[in-house]
Amino acid sequence: MRWLKFFSCSLLIAAILGGCASADKRYNQGTEMQAKGQYEQAVARYVQALEKDPGLQAARYRLVEVGNLAIADQMAEVEAWTNRGDPVNAAGHFQRADNLVALARSVGVRLELPNGYSSDRRAIFDDAFGTLTDHGIMARQQGRWQDGVAAFHRAQRDFEPTVEQRNEALTEESVLYLQWSEFEFERGHWRDSFAIAARVQDMEWSPVAQSEQAQGLMMDCLIEGELELIVLPVQAPSGNQRDTARERKIADQIETDLWQGPWRQPPPFVVMHEAMTTRDLLTHSGVLDGDYNAGTVALILRLAEADYGAHLQILNSEVTEFDVDSKTKSVKTKAGKNTTFVKEDGQRRIQATARVVIVDGFGNEIANEVISGSGTAAFARGVYNGDPRTLNLSARQVDLFDRIVLK
Repeated sequence: MRWLKFFSCSLLIAAILGGCASADKRYNQGTEMQAKGQYEQAVARYVQALEKDPGLQAARYRLVEVGNLAIADQMAEVEAWTNRGDPVNAAGHFQRADNLVALARSVGVRLELPNGYSSDRRAIFDDAFGTLTDHGIMARQQGRWQDGVAAFHRAQRDFEPTVEQRNEALTEESVLYLQWSEFEFERGHWRDSFAIAARVQDMEWSPVAQSEQAQGLMMDCLIEGELELIVLPVQAPSGNQRDTARERKIADQIETDLWQGPWRQPPPFVVMHEAMTTRDLLTHSGVLDGDYNAGTVALILRLAEADYGAHLQILNSEVTEFDVDSKTKSVKTKAGKNTTFVKEDGQRRIQATARVVIVDGFGNEIANEVISGSGTAAFARGVYNGDPRTLNLSARQVDLFDRIVLK
């Protein structure tokens, strides 16, 4: 085992010597850069050397010397850019000086800052903030919306604004979004206008007047651009009687899950007819349940005065339920008698392939696609041996049963 201990010690010594060699290399690179007047780069190399070997005093002395020279260079650049009337670039050199100070401090070295550094820095940052805010306002007036947003964001992000300055920039930014939204609204771009006005609502702060104006614009966009959609009952694939009954049950379950989930909260600009209203239309129009084509969908659309119709046909599917828990619940019938039903909670996984067809009011298919997907979600349902329509259910209990069955 002695050879193993010797080998381990050798590796440790090699690692230590390698670290020192690396520190020396970084130090030598720093001296070369310092000799060339590349003071910022030299600071970085001396810091790297001290990170590898904190006891390298030569690097520590050099870091103080070259660090102060690098800061002096940045202050000269600040003066030059200020004389040119460009506080934004001047502020950038203050930021570079800040970085040098922080870098040296990370290895325990303090660099000297010129007298009045903090007050001069604050004054330049204020000028840079004002300049960028003015650029944003000018861009807004010229309809260069993205440039204006970028200017307001940089003013808030880079130059440590006061609360008053920050609110000023946010106010001007909210005005830009409102004008941009109105610009898109006038061109009939309802969705773009809506999304831009929504940015005011999403801001961390905006004046009440702008927020209310944005909300009004969003409502106007919805009024102008909303589309009414009828979703027909989910179709089950045809097959023998036993398979058809099974697939019909799965189709009904998928439809129930959709109406209890995503179809209950459609995206903006989509208004969906309730499932029961749609079934009433199918009954009164004489269209056979499940016998849908572009022509029959167009007929239903005209009866409902809706814009689009969609129907989904299950091509194949599989439903798996697991972790199902059953609890007996007490309830009264509408006649006042005590009875019970079973509430089942669990997880349901559905895998399905379906054809989705969307039709306009003229009978044109604007979409006809086969999609596949799977998902797992919690479910809750009520099970009652009799007719659930005879039960006096609470609003929460009603959701456990199929509303179409309860109708």
